[in-house]
Amino acid sequence: MSNIIQLLERMGQDASLQTETNFEQAIAESALTESLKQALINKDDISLKRELDVCPDVVCILIPAEDEDEETDDKKEKDENNESTTIK
Repeated sequence: MSNIIQLLERMGQDASLQTETNFEQAIAESALTESLKQALINKDDISLKRELDVCPDVVCILIPAEDEDEETDDKKEKDENNESTTIK
């Protein structure tokens, strides 16, 4: 698994691998399995995901907090006002 990660990292960092010949040469020189090499050469991301057993779907859900009821805030203010008047 680390070989494919290292190759993908190299492909992202080395602009010379953008040409088809250099791309294929880097894949051929790598220590990957033939099925991984074929998936990379064919640019078959589905086969590559299957070979690497990658879960491509990541879902993130954010749920905002609910606001407090205005009635509750009003009651608190009234209670605070009543307490301050009775204490005096």
